[in-house]
Amino acid sequence: MAEITACLARENPEFLNMARKCAADVGDERRIMIGFGMFYQLLILQSAGAVDHPAMHALPCVTAETRDVLVHEIDSNGSEVFTLRAIDDLERNNPELMNMAHGFASRHEDYLRLMQGFALLYRSLSVQAAADRKYLH
Repeated sequence: MAEITACLARENPEFLNMARKCAADVGDERRIMIGFGMFYQLLILQSAGAVDHPAMHALPCVTAETRDVLVHEIDSNGSEVFTLRAIDDLERNNPELMNMAHGFASRHEDYLRLMQGFALLYRSLSVQAAADRKYLH
């Protein structure tokens, strides 16, 4: 976990900050961060297989602007709708990762809040990837 945290601090600090805040909100921060770290690491492993150079990964670096977009989306639609949409997207596009998140959250007393955290983290990467693609075109 120390390696993942160091990597996030270096390469994706906004994502790390959101993960830490979610973990603190849920409680048992250390254990929850392990789940979020596993989630991120699985995404890195998947993205490494999608690029030509194995030492690189294709995960976007979440920006403060993306965080603000997500806050606006949550404020506009409500956290329940936001979570359901993000979970639906995760389930459609990455069912194995969804199974990992569900399995981890089901072992915690606050399943809903933990799944909201996974949804937020997944959505942050999705929104950032879309913004990055738009910027590159």
